[in-house]
Amino acid sequence: MIIERIELAHVRNVKEATLELSPSLNLLIGANGAGKTAVLEAVHILLRGRSFRTARISSVIEHGSNGLLVKATCDDSVRGQVRLGVEKTRSNKTNLRLDGQLVRQTSAVAGLLPVQLMLPDLAELVFGGPQGRRQWVDWGTFHVKPDYLETLRDYGRVLRQRNAVLRSSDQETLNLWTSRLAVLGDAVTRCRREYLGTIQTVFCESMAGLTHGLELEFDYYPGWSGNSLSEELGTSIARDVKLGATQAGPHRADISLRCGEASAATVLSRGQGKAVATALRIGQAQGLMNNLAKQSLFLIDDVWAERDDAHSKRLFNLMSEMGCQIIATSASEPESLESLEIGSFQAQNTRMFHVKHGKIEQL
Repeated sequence: MIIERIELAHVRNVKEATLELSPSLNLLIGANGAGKTAVLEAVHILLRGRSFRTARISSVIEHGSNGLLVKATCDDSVRGQVRLGVEKTRSNKTNLRLDGQLVRQTSAVAGLLPVQLMLPDLAELVFGGPQGRRQWVDWGTFHVKPDYLETLRDYGRVLRQRNAVLRSSDQETLNLWTSRLAVLGDAVTRCRREYLGTIQTVFCESMAGLTHGLELEFDYYPGWSGNSLSEELGTSIARDVKLGATQAGPHRADISLRCGEASAATVLSRGQGKAVATALRIGQAQGLMNNLAKQSLFLIDDVWAERDDAHSKRLFNLMSEMGCQIIATSASEPESLESLEIGSFQAQNTRMFHVKHGKIEQL
């Protein structure tokens, strides 16, 4: 699916704007604080239901306004024209619409168009804690197995119930919740492993396309080290009761990235870490294209940050080969559009927008 038109109102310092987008590369150019990232944030709120910068929607809404509005007109190869819209108020009330009809679950919209978010802190996918890597796995698994999200939600609900029981020392009820958690935990783990098995090869190919001489392997740690989750939960009850929380399960899972015998986080430079994280995003997009013929939308903030010209060209080339749509920001205009003439990203297919004090004009 491709976004043809995006409209936003009262998103940070952008009072009102309409952008007619290219199906390939779109560049938002302007000084820091001009409102470029607000456009990416608006698209993310529409497709993912939340901001990538804050959990407080009130801080995203323009000062003096009661709410924000984001609308998009999209073209889908199967559904035809698709209209999306979301309104969010300061009281956190949300109205999400798909083709004019109210929808209750953000997943109904999120499933239409995979989003690959690439922010300046992208390297934290490698160097940061496991939560970001779990989210990366979960979003990919969701797009391949739409019913996975409900399984993951069920696991989260049962986990909270078990943790509450651990603090109450109700042994009989604890056994019931433990059994249920083990079943759901196994289902979550099985889905994650199956998904990762489908993209390991494309991740390696993406790494080869972005870097030279850097070879990595990744493996999945399910969140426990015993023979089974059921066994681990049974033997760790005393510890869980003492700590008041479940210590084993998919909520403790991680992706192990390794260079030989060493953890990637301990041996890679910051630039290498960003390249690896980029390969994870590119590999996920390529996997969805290969398996489901599903295009991803790339939202890239400060596209040339910490990337030299050679790396930028390799990145654009990989995205071009997949036919992905990109919305990217930059504090400066590229020296020439010739540097972007890679694959399908020809100058005539690239649209540039100037952003200044919240106002957006196509160049």
